[in-house]
Amino acid sequence: MSVQKSTVPGFTPISDRIFIRSESNDTPEKGPIDQPTTILIYGWGDGLPKHVAKYADGYQKLFPTARIIMIISSIFSATYQSLEQRTEAMLPIIDLVFPTPGDGSEKVIMHVMSNTGGIYAAATFNAFQRRHGTDKVLPHHLCVSDSTPGSLVFSTEVTRWARAMTLGTANWFPWPFAVTQKIWWSFLYTMYFLEKAIGREPSGIYSCRVFLDHAMATPRALRLYMYSKLDDLIWWEDLEAQAEIAKSRGYKTILEMFEDSPRVGHMRIHPDQYWGAIDKWWKASMELEGSSRS
Repeated sequence: MSVQKSTVPGFTPISDRIFIRSESNDTPEKGPIDQPTTILIYGWGDGLPKHVAKYADGYQKLFPTARIIMIISSIFSATYQSLEQRTEAMLPIIDLVFPTPGDGSEKVIMHVMSNTGGIYAAATFNAFQRRHGTDKVLPHHLCVSDSTPGSLVFSTEVTRWARAMTLGTANWFPWPFAVTQKIWWSFLYTMYFLEKAIGREPSGIYSCRVFLDHAMATPRALRLYMYSKLDDLIWWEDLEAQAEIAKSRGYKTILEMFEDSPRVGHMRIHPDQYWGAIDKWWKASMELEGSSRS
């Protein structure tokens, strides 16, 4: 999906898929020491900028001095691009927010939506190490995982992944929804066998592996999982299982379940619960940060 720069009102582009909220400066305004300095919002696959931007609006109300950056990506690019290409696409974030490894003054929230968001968040970890060395880890204090991660078993998930791609592209084609879904199903199977043949790690597997690696994803950050039993693309049992694995690897995890909301629909249907949880656990992350330094 190619995002036209002129279609994202209220944001200034720093690349074809990365946008900084216009009210934010390249250098964030100095705010209270317990407030985030930067918020990275990774939109769900094929999410329209005007929809993903609503999350930036919510963060602007919670943390008015924070610099807010929005990343828009397609499921196609998340599936097709190599790690090198995904990493290259995220380098502008590193050059803007983390031009140096940091002195501990940056306070960062990573807000990751669905599997595509997770894939590009993982690529950002890799981009940080590309710039600053493999002994450095991207600093962040809270990682909000909205409707992600799910199962990585290809045979059981391919039909749902194809449906997700179809939801974002069905209007591009004149034929029925089912035909488009079959096309994407075939594409995913082609990619599956191609990656096996060339020995390339699938992007979803890579992202989950990276998020469990202390050398790339700091265990100091709290992980807040937002999910629902009504999500028909990311099953709640799979998400809870992934959270349990993260916990067993030393990550501090929090589960926030929503009633009657679909995939990445929790904020729209339950805004008070959604933003209340983020505010609560951001404050908890700052308390943990303070105690670790005392």
